[in-house]
Amino acid sequence: MLSCLRMKISSLSAAWRSQGTWGSLQVAKDMLTGAQSSIAHEVLDVAANARAIEIGGPSRCFRRRGILPIYPVTTSLDIVNFSSTTLWEGSLVEGAPFAPEGRTLGVQWLREATDLWGIADHSYDVVFSSHCLEHTANALRALKEWKRICVPDGYLCLVVPHREGTFDWRRPVTTMEHYLQDEADDVAEGDETHFEEIVRLHDIQRDSGVRTREELRARVQDNVHTRAVHHHVLDTRSAVSLVAQSGWNPLAAEARRPYDIVVLAQNRPSSSPIDASKVLRGSPFSSDR
Repeated sequence: MLSCLRMKISSLSAAWRSQGTWGSLQVAKDMLTGAQSSIAHEVLDVAANARAIEIGGPSRCFRRRGILPIYPVTTSLDIVNFSSTTLWEGSLVEGAPFAPEGRTLGVQWLREATDLWGIADHSYDVVFSSHCLEHTANALRALKEWKRICVPDGYLCLVVPHREGTFDWRRPVTTMEHYLQDEADDVAEGDETHFEEIVRLHDIQRDSGVRTREELRARVQDNVHTRAVHHHVLDTRSAVSLVAQSGWNPLAAEARRPYDIVVLAQNRPSSSPIDASKVLRGSPFSSDR
C-alpha cells in the first residue's frame, strides 16, 4: 500500500515538474479513473495466458491501476534486472520469486538487457519493458536480444519516455545513424558518449533525483553502477522506427502524459517499410504532430 502511494506521488510530481498544472491534473484523473492506454486491450490480449518476461521493472504502468495493467492478467512473468542492487528496487536475488502485486508470477534474472545469457531462444511469448531501453547504451543490440528470446509471431510491449515530458526536453532526439553506429561499435554500458551533453542540457528542475549540477555530474560519472543516465532521447516516431530497425514489426503506438510512449510490436518480418504515422494512435506532444 505504501509502495503504491509513493508511486502515485512520484507520478504526480513528475507530471507537475514536466507539464505544470494541466499535466498533473491529467495524470491525477487517470489514477482516479484507472484510465488505460488506447492499445491496452490489445496488450492485455497477448499477455493473458502467455509466457512473459519483463526487462527492467517492476513498472508502475503494468500495475492494476496502470495504463497497461498486465500484472493482474498474466499467469507467467519472469523479470530481468541488471544488478543485485539498483536505485529503484534495492537488493535483488537471482532466482527469487517475482511477485509485483503479491502474487508470484515468475522468477528474478540478473542480466544485462543486451546479454540475456542462460535464457534460451524462443523462451517467451511476450517481452515487456518500461522505461529501461533509454538507460541501455546499445539500444539496437538490446532489442535484438529481446527478439531472440521471443517466439516467432510473439510480441513486444515497450514503454519509453517522450522527450517533451521529461528532463531531456532540451536534448536532441537520438538519430538512427547514432543507434546503428553504437551497434557497429559494439558499445557497452561503460559508454560515456552522451555524458557532456547530459550535464549541459539536463533540466534539473524536472528531475527529483538531483538538486544541483554537481550532483548530476556525480551521478552521470557513476552511471556504470547506477544506470540512471538516459543514453537515448526519443519521441514517438523515433521509438517506432527504432523498434522496426531491430527487426520487430510495430503494430500500434501511442504517447500519453506525463511522458509515456507505448509501442506494441510483433516478432515477424514486415511486408513493407514501416510508416510510423500509420501506427500512431494519438499523442499530446507537439513533435509527434
